[in-house]
Amino acid sequence: MNRTEFAEAIRHLDTRPYRVTINAPSDGAMQRGCYLENGVWKVYETDKNRRMKVLYKHKSEEKAFSWLYQLLTRQQGRKKKWFAFWK
Repeated sequence: MNRTEFAEAIRHLDTRPYRVTINAPSDGAMQRGCYLENGVWKVYETDKNRRMKVLYKHKSEEKAFSWLYQLLTRQQGRKKKWFAFWK
């Protein structure tokens, strides 16, 4: 999945509490994203204190955005399982 396919796919996802940014590192709180630096795509997240942590690195744009998409969908699935008993 490249960045345009990723941008289209996340329109249908609830990414809260994180905001998702593409193509630029962010120093804001609670953000996840992917950006290119020196030929390497880096998937990152920031915490409440705005500290950035690189979660995944790869030279392939497709693999980096696929990894980020899986991270976002896995988080969404966890919420459904965790709060399923409230229904």
